[in-house]
Formats: sequence, C-alpha cells, structure tokens
Amino acid sequence: MRKISASSRKKAQKPQKAQRVQKRLQRSLLCLLSLLCLFAATALGQQRDVVQLFEQVATLIRDNRLPEAEKELTSILRASPELPVALNLMGSLRAKQGRLVDAENLFLRAIENDKTFTGARMNLVYLYFLKRAPDKAIPQLKEVIALEPSNAEALVMLGDAYLAQNDQQNAEQNYLAALEGRLDNAGALFGLAQISRLKGETREATIYLNRVATLSADSKSPDFLYRFGLEAMQVEMFDEAKSALQRAVELRPNDPALMLALGIAWLRKTDLFEAEKLFRRVLEIQPANAQAQLHLGYVLLTQKKYPEAKLWLEKSGRSGVAVPEVSYYLGLLAQDQGDDTRAIALLETAVQHLPSYALARIALGSSYLRLKNYVRARQELEAAVQLAPDEPSGHYNLALLYARTKEPAKAEEQMRIVEDLKSKRRTGSGGLVLPPKSTP
Repeated sequence: MRKISASSRKKAQKPQKAQRVQKRLQRSLLCLLSLLCLFAATALGQQRDVVQLFEQVATLIRDNRLPEAEKELTSILRASPELPVALNLMGSLRAKQGRLVDAENLFLRAIENDKTFTGARMNLVYLYFLKRAPDKAIPQLKEVIALEPSNAEALVMLGDAYLAQNDQQNAEQNYLAALEGRLDNAGALFGLAQISRLKGETREATIYLNRVATLSADSKSPDFLYRFGLEAMQVEMFDEAKSALQRAVELRPNDPALMLALGIAWLRKTDLFEAEKLFRRVLEIQPANAQAQLHLGYVLLTQKKYPEAKLWLEKSGRSGVAVPEVSYYLGLLAQDQGDDTRAIALLETAVQHLPSYALARIALGSSYLRLKNYVRARQELEAAVQLAPDEPSGHYNLALLYARTKEPAKAEEQMRIVEDLKSKRRTGSGGLVLPPKSTP
C-alpha cells in the first residue's frame, strides 16, 4: 500500500481549501449587494444617475460579470479615489475573486472615509467571519449597533461572534436584544438554541429549534438550513434536520458538504439506502472526501459488503487525519472475518486515539476474550462498562469473561444488568454505532 507524504497531501488540499473559502465568500457577499445600492443612495444625496450607475455595478458583481464591474469601478476610483461606495463595491469584487487581503483593505478605506457607512462595516464583518476572526468582527459590529441600535442582523452576528469565542453570556444578551420580546428572528432563536445545548438544556434547545424550523420553512438560504440541520441532529431532531438539509440540497444541488450532511441525517434515520446514494454522489464530486469514504464504508459494513467496505475505510484512513472510527470499523471487519490478532491491532489504535471510546474497548475486550487473554479482556471490558454503563454489549461480554474465570456471582450480576437494560428498552448498539464525530 503506497504511502502519501504529508507534504503531498497538503499540496493537494490547498487548492480545494482555497476554492471552498472563495465559494463561501461569494455566497455570503451576494446577500449584501442589494443593500449596497441603498448605501450608495444615502452617500451620494439621491443623485439618480450616480445611484443607477452603482446599481448596475452591484448587479454586475452579483451576476459574476466581474471584468465589466471592475472596469466601471476603476474608472470611478480614478476620478474619486476615496469614494466610500466605490471602495466598498471594489472590496466586494475583490472578495469574490478570492483576494481577501485586498478586500479587507478596501472596506477599511471605505470606513475611514465615512465612519457612518454601516454597509462597509457589515461587509468587513462577513469577511472576518469567513476568515474565522470573530475578535476582529466584534469591534465593527459594536460600531454598527452604536449607529443603528435596532439593527437586528448586527445584533445576531455580534451574538454569533461572542459564541464563537465561547462567551455565552454576551452572546445571549445580544440574541435577546435582537428578539426584543418577539419570537420571529430565526437567527437569534438559533443562537439561543446553541447556547441551551451547550449548557446541557436539551429541552430548551429543542423548543427554540422547533420555532426556528417553523420560521425557516421557506428559507432560501442553504447556509442557514445547513447550520440548522447540523444543530438539530445534535439534539436528535432528525426529521427536522433531514427536512432542512433536503431543502438546502434542492437550493444548491451539487454542494458536497450539504449532501454529506443530508446523508448523515438519513443514517440517523437508519435509512441506509438513501444515505449510501448521497455518500456516493459526494465521492463522485470529491473522490478524496475522507468523511464520505468513512460513512460509505460504515454503510457497506452494516450491509456486510466487506470487501468494498474495507476499500473505502482504508481510503479514509489514508487521509492523514487520525479518526478512531476508521480503525474501529476495520477492527470489527477483521473480527467478522475471524482474524482477532489483526482486530486487536486495529482496535488498540482506535483506543489510543480516543481512550473514552467505550465501544472500541468492548470490541477489543471481546477479541482478547476469544484469544483467552483474560487479563487484558478484563482490563478493557471493565473500563468499557465504566465509560458506557447503559451499553448492554459491554455487560454481556463482561459476564462471559467472569464465567470463564470462575466468578459466577459477578457473571450473574452482569447478566442481571443486561436484562434490566433490555427491560427498560435501552437499545444497545450491537457493537456498531455511527461515528460520534460524524458532523461535517
């Protein structure tokens, strides 16, 4: 099996990453272009000819006719180098070209020349969010809110920026301010849902997300629907997640991230057929997508299509990212084929990557048990039931171990736990679960 060097992987990943950032930036800036005309109107005193010109330029940028837009803006800036509206539009154009440093400088120049120009500040905020720099976004958002105290969009984004820094208190204050006692701001409610989940308040998070689902039923934003779908899956609202992600895919049919998330939602609904179709579509577009490879391998493993499952899992394992689920699933596959020695090596790797991975420890303990290495079997299985006391397979394997080591009282106790868990309808995994970190 040919190894791929880290440097080769990085070279291969850089163009893809740059393209993804550029596409996200293009999508985010489109929603601002309609506002720019209003800003232009204010800045230029309702001069219709000038306003019309900037409207045309904004339309050119929106329609990706960038050379034409650049020609017009270059002409304007040659005559008026510090015109804020023109600088702002040129910044939007540069951002769509992926020239983020130039875009930032242009937005900053626009603000320097007109400190009340909230449109340029908001464009700058979007840029900082895309660059994952919430610390830079926060001062700009505070300036926008100082100028426009009722700007709900700015309040929500300020909440998002604080939440990105794990400052839940300030985030919550801004989300509540955006609501102003009315439950009709989906962005603010979504932020409050995230905070509730982070606090462990699942019921409250579910209430907020149900309201968001109602408000965003006709949403035209694939990005918001995507974020909602991921958050809904976190609190096991799988129907709502699937519905939102389906709409997102309809709006943007060839987006691998959206299709991957929808496939995961179908997995959560235990529909392997639909999930498999989506993972295969992702891999047609992005053959090296490690998460799609992992999930497709999982689906095939559950269908006992071992040769192809092994193929995709091993491809995912060669991605260079340490994912314990890959080793776990390959270990299960080796167990099913009766190769406990190889299974142990793979499962040990999974546990090394994630020591709290209870199911990997259960599988590891069962392999040691079959090889009559009772000391190691005891070590892994006793650790597993401590980590996952509600998992019946751990207690069952531990009962088998105690029976082998002539400890009948302990064996009977473990079997009682197994029966108790079954009577309470706590469904065990059967030794195979979805990857715990399977959110794209």
